[in-house]
Parts: sequence; C-alpha cells; structure tokens
Amino acid sequence: MTNINTMIPAIHRAAGPELVEACYKVPEVEPDVRCPTGEARITPGFKLPASHVIHTVGPIYDSDKDPKASLTSAHKNCLSVAKENNIEYIAFTAISCGVYGYPFEEAATIAISTVKNFADGIKELH
Repeated sequence: MTNINTMIPAIHRAAGPELVEACYKVPEVEPDVRCPTGEARITPGFKLPASHVIHTVGPIYDSDKDPKASLTSAHKNCLSVAKENNIEYIAFTAISCGVYGYPFEEAATIAISTVKNFADGIKELH
C-alpha cells in the first residue's frame, strides 16, 4: 500500500498525513506486505472529496507470472470492497500502467471487461 507509483504521492498529499498513517495500520499479511498483488484494502479518504480510498496493488507487467489474471483480480477485488462497504461511486486510476509497465490499451480492455462483469450495484464508475 506504500508502493511507488505516480498516483500514490498525489493521493497521499491531497488526503493528508492521516492516509499514510492509516495505510501503515493495515495489518501485514507477510513482512512488509499489507496488500498483496491483486488484492484490495480500504481506508478513509480523510481530506479527499471521497469518503474512502480503496487501495490495490497491480502486477508488474514483465515479472508477474500471469499479469492479466492479477490485473483482473485487482479490479474485481476493488469492486468487491466497494460493495462490502456500500460504496456506489468509484473511480479507478490506470492500475499497473506507467512504472509497472502494463500496456495502456491491454490494461483498459481488462478494466472494462472486469467492470462490465462485476460492477452490479455500483451506480457510477470512472
């Protein structure tokens, strides 16, 4: 949940230091891992105009053994966490694109397909 990517610093700055504290309070599932690849966790949004932040870790394209499955899981688990917390409005970043090297078009196809199959109950999605 503290992986380096281009969106994380911007989100943490906007949410305030409480978000970083909340991320470190998420229990480790193994040393230094709070959210394994493809899973999702939730924290409050703090100073963001959103009530919550759903965190996920997408695959590193060139080193994940099945990046398509991992990226699908990341999107699917974010939607599951949203539903479990009665969240009806959600926005995704381009998970794993950029520093994790996932090709944008391929990632977009996976995201759209996953959302079509698992977004029931979500009123608005960006």
